[in-house]
Amino acid sequence: MRVAWNKGKKQSEEVKQKIALKLKGRVPWNKGKSGLMPPNWNKGKHWDEQTKQRISNKMKGRPSWNKGRPMSAEHRQHILEAKLKAKEVISQ
Repeated sequence: MRVAWNKGKKQSEEVKQKIALKLKGRVPWNKGKSGLMPPNWNKGKHWDEQTKQRISNKMKGRPSWNKGRPMSAEHRQHILEAKLKAKEVISQ
């Protein structure tokens, strides 16, 4: 993969000002437009109980998406604190 010749280089204040002046007053290409992207195929759909059960049965026994992924000690501690806090709220 090629790396751009100016990757990681800082732009001077003069160049930044020129770019800002050039873009000032410009109207974005999608301003005021709606419906450019097609809606999700399942938006607003409701599954009947039979379909829900079929999907549920099919997913049973499969490992979760994050099984085997390492978790940092910091993240583990964060989860532990959240669980303890939730336990306190439930017990009150």
